[in-house]
Amino acid sequence: MEESESRFREQIYNWFKNTIGRTRRKLEGRPRSSKKASEKAVSSAPNTDLTWSANVSPPPIIPYPSVEVDSPVAITTTQTAIITPTQYGSSLQPDNNISSSIPPTASPHHAISISFDKPTLREGFLHGVDPPTLASMIQNFTISNPSPTPLAGVVDALFEAVSADSNNSFSRDPHVYLRRFYDASTYFSPSIVHAGVSGPLAGPRALQMQIRKYSTWNPNTSSSPARRHSTQSSSVTTSITDEMQRIASDRQRRRDHIQWARIHAAALELGMLGMGNIRDADNNGYAYATGRMLSEMMARDAVWETDEVEWVAGICILRALIRTAIRGDRRQRDDYDELLRTYEGRWKEIKDETRQALVTVKVSFYLVLDRS
Repeated sequence: MEESESRFREQIYNWFKNTIGRTRRKLEGRPRSSKKASEKAVSSAPNTDLTWSANVSPPPIIPYPSVEVDSPVAITTTQTAIITPTQYGSSLQPDNNISSSIPPTASPHHAISISFDKPTLREGFLHGVDPPTLASMIQNFTISNPSPTPLAGVVDALFEAVSADSNNSFSRDPHVYLRRFYDASTYFSPSIVHAGVSGPLAGPRALQMQIRKYSTWNPNTSSSPARRHSTQSSSVTTSITDEMQRIASDRQRRRDHIQWARIHAAALELGMLGMGNIRDADNNGYAYATGRMLSEMMARDAVWETDEVEWVAGICILRALIRTAIRGDRRQRDDYDELLRTYEGRWKEIKDETRQALVTVKVSFYLVLDRS
């Protein structure tokens, strides 16, 4: 029986192969080779050894082992024994101690909360964050620090970014950072209100207020705690240390005053002064005069002050006034020329006074060392 099936399969395979090959040759137009023709003749010869019978023996039946069940109750008992509750009941019952041992999970709001403080805003100004993102950071800062003037801390962070270089405080151009602040303020929503001004004009308004606040130089500084509690029996070393600290603090105050003057000049050149005060945005002449009012007064008054730091601050603002002056205005040009000559003359006087003061300080220092 197996031999007859194998022969039948072989015939079927040969028929299929020859039919496919003949069809392919007809499509390609190739004649059949003599070897294939002879093989076909041999394979197509009638085989008298094959006998076919219609009676096919049934396949062998392999008996499977059966389980004898006496009654339906046994089936129920068997299934109950497989998934009986007494076997897995201890693992399926909820444990009340588990919930008490797990600490409460923090809410997603507290997990992703970010504190927007002055250092964060300073880094945002330094790294040039895009204006929409920077505006969002500023808005979160104002929400966290509510006050009538919430943008004062933002302007202070801007000042820290301009003065971030420890080696040279004046190496950074304030125009770049003021431009970033101004671009971010254009995205302010009406919910940001600074000194009664809301929306995009709140940013320039806050900058103007901080500039006015730091435009006045105060040479008088409160003495340090060590100096207040010092007695007459304090040593000369302690006095020299306190004096060095006072000099370092005064030097830093002078740098900050000049830095605010540079920011003042940059804001004037960018046209950010006077934006938060005008009611009529179409009145360009009024906006021009209002934006220059504080700058004009500071530049004209600083030249007559005795301290050198005020002269430097005044000349920075005067340069911005000259750069933003109306072209063709002869009266304004002559006025600024005269003011420049006044600054030049005062500079010579200040340098002479500084040299005399320096000599006096050196003599006093040597006298203190001789007494010790």
